Amino acid sequence: MDIDPLADNAPPRYAIESDEEDEYNPLQESSPETLSLPEIKVIGDIPLKCPLILASGNGGKYWAKGCSLGKQTGAVYVDETQVGLVYHPSWSRSNVIVSETFARLPVAYMHFYAEKLVKELKPSSVVLLDTYPTPTYVLPQPISLQDAPIRYLSTHQVDPIIASLAERFSPPNFVHSTTSAALLSYVASSVAPSNSDSESKATLLLLPFPRIPAPAPKILGRSDFSHLSEDEYQWSRDTMNTIQKLLLVAVGERLDDSASWHMPVNRSGSRSSDDVPARAKPLVDDGMYI
Repeated sequence: MDIDPLADNAPPRYAIESDEEDEYNPLQESSPETLSLPEIKVIGDIPLKCPLILASGNGGKYWAKGCSLGKQTGAVYVDETQVGLVYHPSWSRSNVIVSETFARLPVAYMHFYAEKLVKELKPSSVVLLDTYPTPTYVLPQPISLQDAPIRYLSTHQVDPIIASLAERFSPPNFVHSTTSAALLSYVASSVAPSNSDSESKATLLLLPFPRIPAPAPKILGRSDFSHLSEDEYQWSRDTMNTIQKLLLVAVGERLDDSASWHMPVNRSGSRSSDDVPARAKPLVDDGMYI
């Protein structure tokens, strides 16, 4: 009986493609990935056809802590996870949604989220508050974080007050917050050429942020309330009062004393000081609990 001396040995190295798995194989059948549509619900006693202020992420959370938003009037759920808190403050005729402060949306859900908010609430105009990372913002001459301005994007000609207090978000830069980008894009794309009234207006206001944001998660996790009392960055009172003014101007209102932004109260009961460096400021209590 003949015995093959190589039968139990590994094949020669030249017979193995070391990067075979990295190359496209047209004969290999790929298993199709099915994307299930998220179930998005907007609940609560929320007036319709009002301006909408959507505050997202770190900037939105910090802004909401210094506002007298009043009692929560509703919520936005995505697959049973609370993603947005809805308010209707006494100092504005707008609905305010504080979004993604304790649960971030996957990229695949963001268009559906934007579409649901617009179709459900039917806002007469939309203004978004978010951040942009100053380390990656492209400019002819680099500037420090302290000199970085508030920036804006808009689907229409903005009020002169916005143009005087903020700078346009210019190419080749792009918005890292995909939720804000999705909502701005949805509002812009849903405008008919013959319809240029106030229902088509959307403005994005961006606070300078010293870090590059983490990428969006691949799946939607559970709500995490453990970090609500912490702030990754604290802007100055002047900056936040400016952003408060711009938010109201963007929805056709004006800032008065009742709508002023106030420094959040920290755990010792005193207000944070503008003289303390931003990253060294004490932790603050959250004002968004139900």
